[in-house]
Amino acid sequence: MPVDAENTSTDTANDHIDLCMYRKLVKQFIDMRRYSTALFWAEKVAVLSGQEPRDIYYQAQCMFLLGEFHRAAYTIQHNKLEKSSLPCFNLLLESLYAAKEFAEAANVIQNVEVEMMTTSLINQPVDAGSGCYLESNSVFGGEENHRNELLASIYLMKGKVYEALDNRGTAMDFYVQALHKSIYCFEALEALVQHEMLMAWEEFELMHHLPLAQQSSETDAKFILKLYESRLKKYYELISARNAEEISPIVNPDVLKFIKEFTARVQQTCSSESQMPKVSALKVPLTPSQFMSPAQKVLEDLKAPTFSLQTSLSRASSLIDASHRSMFDSSSRRRSRDHDSDTLIPLGDCLNRVQRSTDLMAAEAEKCFYDCDYKLCLKILNELLKVDPFHNNALTIQIACLVENGDFNRLFYVAHKLVDRYPDKAISWYAVGCYYDMIGKSDPARRYLSKATALDRLYGPAWLAYGHSFANENEHEQAMAAYFKATQLMRGCHLPLLYIGVECGLTKNLELAEKFFLQAMNIAPLDVYVLHELGVIKYEYEFFDGAATIFQCTVDIVKQRAKTNNEEISARWEPLFINLGHSLRKVHKYEEALYNFQNALLLKPQNATTYTSIGFIHALLGNLDSAIESFHKSLALNRDCIVTSTILKSCIEDLMDDSTTIDEICSAALRDVAKNISANSRRVLNSDKLKLKLKFEDEEEPPASDSNMVVEMSFDT
Repeated sequence: MPVDAENTSTDTANDHIDLCMYRKLVKQFIDMRRYSTALFWAEKVAVLSGQEPRDIYYQAQCMFLLGEFHRAAYTIQHNKLEKSSLPCFNLLLESLYAAKEFAEAANVIQNVEVEMMTTSLINQPVDAGSGCYLESNSVFGGEENHRNELLASIYLMKGKVYEALDNRGTAMDFYVQALHKSIYCFEALEALVQHEMLMAWEEFELMHHLPLAQQSSETDAKFILKLYESRLKKYYELISARNAEEISPIVNPDVLKFIKEFTARVQQTCSSESQMPKVSALKVPLTPSQFMSPAQKVLEDLKAPTFSLQTSLSRASSLIDASHRSMFDSSSRRRSRDHDSDTLIPLGDCLNRVQRSTDLMAAEAEKCFYDCDYKLCLKILNELLKVDPFHNNALTIQIACLVENGDFNRLFYVAHKLVDRYPDKAISWYAVGCYYDMIGKSDPARRYLSKATALDRLYGPAWLAYGHSFANENEHEQAMAAYFKATQLMRGCHLPLLYIGVECGLTKNLELAEKFFLQAMNIAPLDVYVLHELGVIKYEYEFFDGAATIFQCTVDIVKQRAKTNNEEISARWEPLFINLGHSLRKVHKYEEALYNFQNALLLKPQNATTYTSIGFIHALLGNLDSAIESFHKSLALNRDCIVTSTILKSCIEDLMDDSTTIDEICSAALRDVAKNISANSRRVLNSDKLKLKLKFEDEEEPPASDSNMVVEMSFDT
């Protein structure tokens, strides 16, 4: 018996457990999404290895994949790996962010110096045989080649944490640094672009300062730039263009030059109150700084931005220089790696094939939407949604197009499908809210849009639609509150500023409205809606010459876009031609005003207001007959219009007071009477002749008698 125990102990001493095999097994189960099984073996491997950092990392990763975020974070912090391991630090931030522990994540970020960890990793000795660092606690196994992406992921998570804490300036800085750590970190670019964090010119600068040459080949740089520029704002067509004429979506350079000239003139008139005639009844008393209104506070915040792109780019460049070895070793290995000839694709073929990508199709549809080419936009979206029916960006654009076209039946179907399949996504309830707002039910629209903002409070379109639901009911304060929130979230978008200006104009705060429109023009100088609303404010100020200039420029842009899209001008621009006509009327350009009113009538033929405007222009030109005719057409469409009836009465009175007119009327009446008398006389004579002729033919001739014979007539009954 003792001999058997001794043999058993000897066999046990000679047996070994291969931890490498179990580590591979854990990775295989993770790839097969068997996370519970992977966690079971990962925990055993961690115990057997003496809690090595790589094994603790995979154990915490399995917990994260199972949705046990607090458990994963505690596992890393319990082993104190956040200050010594970059992958563990990255996983800790992701776990705290997923658990919505944003304050704790910010504390971890402040207590851990990633730059020092990176520097210590760089200064570690390198094995000459393998080319890997001798200490592998910071980067595990074969992950040395992905160090750039790991650092980019850490900065990306920092940005997400600070964005969740509403510290958007710091968040934008971390996103820019993440994109510089690795040009392949698309999530950083998506956060900057999708959340409207950058202005259009800032996106332009960011693309031209990416370290493409250092981290990729020249061919890859062209391919990456092509993909990234499709994600940028559609106010500009080509990111590779250097001057404004090439960037502008307006083909005609004369139109662009005209826009620049009148924009400078408008801003110059706004800088001096003496040049702008103000309506005394509309003056608003100045508000003390300690009682600053929300709208004025937004304007003050716009003057003092919390983010500087140049500062962020300089900081990112300095970090790249400090960690040059860490950043660019992987890119050099990529270039020196032997490529399989089967995987090489010519750049021209690659650029042609990638046009079929759903992301690029969505970008093209978005550009058509901003160009008001809704027909082509829906056509592209229909092809895209056949491939990917739940593409998030495509669905957002589709909802907007359906709202513009008034297709509430299709919108109902889309909203119903999204709620059934993705009830926890903000876009689903955003579609439902838009549907109820379209059919005129504001209360359920607000309820569902509020739910969308609660699910994702960074979803800008839901905040804008939420404001629209109040604006439709003339609840200006609530609408502006929603637009203020959208302004904070969408720093690089002009739409919240535009809608705030519209609400200020409706409340007769014209000066504040004009400031918001000018701020919107700084972001989107060629947006026709901003130009139109600015022209309305100029008209309200009784600055009719400037209003006519702005309206005319807007009409030129609309016509150019319609010509480019090979379609007719949409009927939605009928108010633009009406406003231009009234502005020209105010500056006594009656012929041009009449031309624009006639264009408006072509867009909406049965409009009583347009007929009244045309009649008024004819009256001013002295064409009273044409004026009266137009007024009668207007009253036929709207007989209760007091203005039209009053002007018509005045025109008739003026027409009657004219002696020439009276003479013409009397002469025409006499001619008509003479014609009637002569015609009646001819008819009487013709009838008498006919009767006499019939009488003499039927009766016999009487006998001859004395012409002096007296015939007595008897009156006896």
